[in-house]
Amino acid sequence: MVPWVGRPRPGTHWGIPSRRVELTRLTALPLTDAEWAGDGFVLTPSAEAVGLAVGSRRLVLVGALEAWPPARALELPRTAQLVALHPSLRSVAVLGPGRIEMVGRAADGSPVETTARAWTRHTQALGFDVTGEGLWTSGVQDGRAFVRVLDSQTLSDVAGTDAGLALDTPPQGEDDLDGLHEWMPHPRLPVMGVAVSQGQEGTWLTFVEHGAAGLVRGATVASVDAPFYPAGFFPDGSGFIGVGGTWVRRWTYPEATMAAEFLLPEQGTLATGYTALVTERAVLVAVEDLLEAGEWYLLQLDPVSLRPVCAWELPLSTEAVTSVHLLPGGLLLSPEDGQLWRLPDEVLLAR
Repeated sequence: MVPWVGRPRPGTHWGIPSRRVELTRLTALPLTDAEWAGDGFVLTPSAEAVGLAVGSRRLVLVGALEAWPPARALELPRTAQLVALHPSLRSVAVLGPGRIEMVGRAADGSPVETTARAWTRHTQALGFDVTGEGLWTSGVQDGRAFVRVLDSQTLSDVAGTDAGLALDTPPQGEDDLDGLHEWMPHPRLPVMGVAVSQGQEGTWLTFVEHGAAGLVRGATVASVDAPFYPAGFFPDGSGFIGVGGTWVRRWTYPEATMAAEFLLPEQGTLATGYTALVTERAVLVAVEDLLEAGEWYLLQLDPVSLRPVCAWELPLSTEAVTSVHLLPGGLLLSPEDGQLWRLPDEVLLAR
């Protein structure tokens, strides 16, 4: 397929609508810069809610249509280094120095009673798959990126996975903190997309299935010229989206064949943060205009062809807001100052 190339600005030859929208400002949060919080949020495998890191030990849970302030929150141990939010939204897995544990409540509402486990493995990412039964870890062992799966009920190694599975990525050093490990859970299957990014050297996204015989490595998407963010699967699991600084691509699953591509211009426009909302009806990408208006907008792309449908101009200056993240539920977060907005219905219904 020939990529659709152009610039989503009013008055261009594209002829696509461009509409300015009003955002509902929810709050300014004291987002923590703790190690476990990333850019101040924790995603869930089901993409129905998001955890916001308010303070160094408090994780507030916000759903798609919930009023502010939200009623649900989880308290974390002081020693938390990595956190994974369970799809039930009742508990989290917490990795701290020398141990891994579950914190929160079980499905029946009773306190989690899972015994903490001693942990000495090098770990850079922690996450649940959509079933909530598998707790995945990724890290570096002997210079190779490895994934393992634990039983979320017992924190023991799932049978056949204790040795781990090596990913087909370039060698990494044990102390290499530049390698960024990220998850992209399949929406229906115990399958995890495991992304390892080494900065401008590129990103490698490998699919791993947790089956009866253990871990099975599937297709790999390699972008050796530039990093990209695994933005997410479509709801039916038939394909997925990746966002780079100057492009958006759609691949099929499980083949990982590139089926469509949208290219941003080489100068003046950038998809910073590389975040996107992937839905059945649309792909929304946060794009920064670096030249003319100096503002942010959401580019709405057709989910099949990735051709532009609408440019939703946001009332945000790129001087005041230097980065944004699109989060589940149509939330928009500025991690630098913790400002949180909700997208209007006209944008969300367009999805």
